[in-house]
Amino acid sequence: MIINRDTMNPVKIFSLLLFSLLVLNSCNDDEYTWTDIPNNEISPITSHNKVIYEVNVYSYSSGHNFKGLENDLSRLKELGVDVLWLMPIHPRGEENRAGTLGSPYSVKDYKGINPDFGTTEDFKSLVKAAHTMNMEIWLDWVANHTAWDNVWVADHLDYYAEKDGERPYSPGGWLDVIQLDHSNVEMRTAMADAMKYWLTEFDIDGFRFDAADFVPVDFWRELRKEVDKVKKVTWLAEGSGSANMEVFDYDYAWDFATALKDFGTDNDVPALIAECKKLFNDAVYKNKGRMVYITNHDLNAYEGTEFDRYGNNVLPLAVLSFTIYDMPLIYNGQEIGMNKSMNFAEPSMVEWDPTNKVYVNLYQKLTRLKRTQPALEDGTNRGALKIYSTNDENLFAYSRMRGDNEVLVLLNFAQVPKRLRFTQDVPAGKFKDYLNGGDKEFSITDGISLHENGYAIFVK
Repeated sequence: MIINRDTMNPVKIFSLLLFSLLVLNSCNDDEYTWTDIPNNEISPITSHNKVIYEVNVYSYSSGHNFKGLENDLSRLKELGVDVLWLMPIHPRGEENRAGTLGSPYSVKDYKGINPDFGTTEDFKSLVKAAHTMNMEIWLDWVANHTAWDNVWVADHLDYYAEKDGERPYSPGGWLDVIQLDHSNVEMRTAMADAMKYWLTEFDIDGFRFDAADFVPVDFWRELRKEVDKVKKVTWLAEGSGSANMEVFDYDYAWDFATALKDFGTDNDVPALIAECKKLFNDAVYKNKGRMVYITNHDLNAYEGTEFDRYGNNVLPLAVLSFTIYDMPLIYNGQEIGMNKSMNFAEPSMVEWDPTNKVYVNLYQKLTRLKRTQPALEDGTNRGALKIYSTNDENLFAYSRMRGDNEVLVLLNFAQVPKRLRFTQDVPAGKFKDYLNGGDKEFSITDGISLHENGYAIFVK
């Protein structure tokens, strides 16, 4: 379970209660003035209302280091980030290295820190500063394979799997890494020991596990049991499978990401709506969470930017990713509208200038929405989904509901303006226009205009 470090802070509690009583005032694409409470003073209402941000430490700052990230924590807090997922911070393998820098997923030492990023003290300083701001640090952990020159190879070759008489060997065409033997009891103990090190020495708050579906579930089960003895933190699996969810707290909404990619090609809105229903109604995740995203390091590096994949629909899909289901992800640079593909094995940097204010302001509003609305909780308390019939197949109208709270979302995926009308059920009651201010009541005869590739959000 994620720990809310604000729980006993009366100032924070007062601010949060005050916010719940405030009416969201007017805003536009260039300026947000809809509340007097800064984004960095708003805490998520529960541990199931958090926003995660993925950081490539090398690419994030000009110094390629922890200090550069630490210096930017206040901006990330103001953006509305609760969790910082750091791509692997370990030394990268040199033997059979991929690219100029080597892949961060080719780990040379599980207990080491990439010297390019800084020192042990630098990392401790980053974690401490993040905790002071009530943000969490999650480490990316690679338990399926290691670098060819990992410190285990020389003395523990038996930690590695054998295939066709070859030990070690590279799995699945990943030539810069070698496959671990997950049945080896001593390797399991060593892996648990390495993970515990980061809990005891640095007090990190979670792990994202690379290639989780390639690892046997009994390995994960035993590993979690051992690691939890030191500190119970959040576990996120890169993968999607019912078996692993007995161990993990979150996984990837992987099939949904594939459906989004298909939508970027065919713009088939009815098919997208069907995929949303499928995502939401998966019984495996009744009491577990999933991470929803429109981009991440793999997609950005290998399949182009979100603009390459979704064209003019990036913004409405961003709204969708924050409101349709569970924990939304922001990948470094996504929030400023950066249109750049970055190979993480090469020295490619986030281009922070120019910053697109439309994107920054929308993401700030979306994080605040996610973190303050009970209807947008994930997992056990997930708010119900209702999809409304409309007058045009390019329009998607839905709401998330929990108790008296309702978040209504209207999306236009057409390249021209549309006027949305409800053709069957109509949202009941008075709503606040979250993005533009004012009140709104809906009827079967009345409609609402949406810009091309436009969006609207209403809160009750």
